[in-house]
Amino acid sequence: MSGGAADSARRASALALVGFMGAGKSAVGRLAAKRLKVPFIDTDALIEVREGPIAAIFAARGELGFRALERDVVVEVLEAALREPCVVALGGGAVLSADVREALERLPDVAWLTAPADVLWARASARGGRPLAKDEQAFRRLLEERNDLYRRVASTEVLNDGSRALAAVAREIAALAADGGVDGGADGESHRAPGHGEDRG
Repeated sequence: MSGGAADSARRASALALVGFMGAGKSAVGRLAAKRLKVPFIDTDALIEVREGPIAAIFAARGELGFRALERDVVVEVLEAALREPCVVALGGGAVLSADVREALERLPDVAWLTAPADVLWARASARGGRPLAKDEQAFRRLLEERNDLYRRVASTEVLNDGSRALAAVAREIAALAADGGVDGGADGESHRAPGHGEDRG
């Protein structure tokens, strides 16, 4: 075996994962980072380490209070990612912040993990404890509202609907950081989205 994996790690750039609740950002991001041999940062987990459970933050500060905290943490992490290659998984609502969207624009690659609404709901509701995953109709409305924001910030859209193993999804995600972008991988499940800052109508 050649030094391909080591070469990929040396050439890896920062990569952010965005998407709705249940898209699999944490699981896929962790595997992609391991493949690239770079750190993995889950911003929701980082918030919980610093401030306690997200559900408790919602209860104590409301969604607006949580979003302000989330914005600060995510922007801090994304700015650090510009200096040190890593894979960052963002919470589903992080893109609501204009500051976060601006920080994402500066990253070379932002992958939007997608899945059908019923798959996302099944995953998110099964975990429990998610403040915004208690009512399916509200969940679906929120997904529709956020999809345009994910589309705006993403350089690539990657399907993670359960039809492929997480390792296969992670391999395509890792290829973004290692090779400067995927234009439809071997499995044909990824495609390049409009570039950062383009007018998407």
